[in-house]
Order: sequence, then C-alpha cells, then structure tokens
Amino acid sequence: PGEMKVLVSKEKDKDGKYSLMATVDKVELKGTSDKNNGSGTLEGVKDDKSKVKLTISDDLSKTTFEIFKEDGKTLE
Repeated sequence: PGEMKVLVSKEKDKDGKYSLMATVDKVELKGTSDKNNGSGTLEGVKDDKSKVKLTISDDLSKTTFEIFKEDGKTLE
C-alpha cells in the first residue's frame, strides 16, 4: 500500500535473526528475518486492537498487508 520503508538491523540477534521494523499508517510493526535484505514478517497492533501483518517475500518482489480483527483470525 504505497511506499514504505522497512528498517533492518545490521547484526544478527542472539537467535541468529535480523530485526525488522516499519511504520505503516502510524502502526509500529516489528519482526525478524533470517536474511538482512528486508524480507520477512512484521506484526503490530492498531489502536482498535486489530492486528496488522506485513509479509515480504524473500526476493522482495511481493508484499502482503493483512488486517485481522481482535480475535486474530478473522480478516477485516
């Protein structure tokens, strides 16, 4: 949805993963990845308690942005 920037940590954490951070529509998203190119899954919670999930494919060619209701199962 439009342009977004995903910030990737320069070094792996203790579990061997890279930290990912992004802000989409004022929602802070966080996640981890095995790669340092920005691919992976980031999740966050909106003010109305619905959950947001951003998935970026390994080759960065596809992004999926999903919003789930508070129960975490039903797509809005």
